Amino acid sequence: MMRLTWKDAVATAVAGVNVAVYAAFLQGADLPIIPGVRGVTATILVLGLVGGCALSAADELYSGEKTPARRLFTVVASLLGVTALVAGIIGLIAASEVALAVLFYATIALWFISTVRHTLGIPGAPPPSGRDVHEVIEPEQPARR
Repeated sequence: MMRLTWKDAVATAVAGVNVAVYAAFLQGADLPIIPGVRGVTATILVLGLVGGCALSAADELYSGEKTPARRLFTVVASLLGVTALVAGIIGLIAASEVALAVLFYATIALWFISTVRHTLGIPGAPPPSGRDVHEVIEPEQPARR
């Protein structure tokens, strides 16, 4: 099993804000900061981009051994990400409540499967090693051979 990191905690907090915003919208709350379908769509889209994309480590998925679990996660996460992005764009342009719902559920699904992946310890890429890393960490000192 793998331990969850601070990034997982931040992503969980962002997912919680998404749930609160969407629930408030569904209840008809009049939020002056987030007016209407477009405002909620923009909020969830931005939170998803910041909380999900900025904190993710997708590069781990594309390097190293391609296990069946990693391939499955990559395909599912990619499909959900594209679905969320397209739904977000449609929601912003057309002010569509259906597109907003698709965006919300795709975003929450991405958070959920990423958290499960981290919890179950589906491995990412091995940590970098070797001379190149040494040169990045201590550029003023030449690598020892």
